[in-house]
Amino acid sequence: MAERIWQQNYVEGIPDEIDISGCRSIVQMFNDTVRKYADHVAFSNFGAELTYGDVDRLSRDFAAYLQNGLGLKKGGRVAMMAPNTLAFAVGMFGVIRAGGVQVNVNPLYSAHELEHQLNDSDVDTIIIFSGSTAALAAIIDKTPIRNVIVFGLDDMVNRGLPSPPVDARLQNTIAFTDALATGSSQEFNEPDLDHDDLLFLQYTGGTTGDPKGAMLSHRNGSHNILSITRWLAWDMGKGVLLSGFPFFHIAG
Repeated sequence: MAERIWQQNYVEGIPDEIDISGCRSIVQMFNDTVRKYADHVAFSNFGAELTYGDVDRLSRDFAAYLQNGLGLKKGGRVAMMAPNTLAFAVGMFGVIRAGGVQVNVNPLYSAHELEHQLNDSDVDTIIIFSGSTAALAAIIDKTPIRNVIVFGLDDMVNRGLPSPPVDARLQNTIAFTDALATGSSQEFNEPDLDHDDLLFLQYTGGTTGDPKGAMLSHRNGSHNILSITRWLAWDMGKGVLLSGFPFFHIAG
């Protein structure tokens, strides 16, 4: 094995290798976590909280809607254009549990930047914050997008938070809360996922020319999570993690 010079800087207790043989996918990791910590708070936003059990139920309903209402198949790509919200968390796990590949999009993108990414990633469905819909409305006819699921800041928060209106140029949009309600009565079929299945298309500007999508697998995601928990010496089931990064960013 080639020398890994960075390992000389590892602190005591950090292993040189991470064994993920017992974790086939992020979905398996999610399911195991829900079984252990269903009553623990998973996400807190604007004073509202979702437990792991809540995220399990809501993401299951959203996954069912994606499968039955929009025909999402394993490997299908879904764009997420949103700031850090409870809807982002539920939507992301819904996409992943349905076997989809999430394409994260900066909610501050210009119409030109958005057009490139939607065409390059070949997505037909986007989950989008209402405040970002003007950029989408300007270019949607130049993209493969057929399904637009929109949410506001108050979705699942229920504190009367105001959100910008959906751009009037967009027709036949789907409210995120309506998708959840519809999916709650639909069947959900959990697909078989493994290490090599695609998890994210993560676009990076760290290359020449237009941003390009880095293909991140369930193996990559599992390694990342297990590495972080070891470096932070995380006591599972305890503690609070404050995200200073946007979820759409690779560091988030």
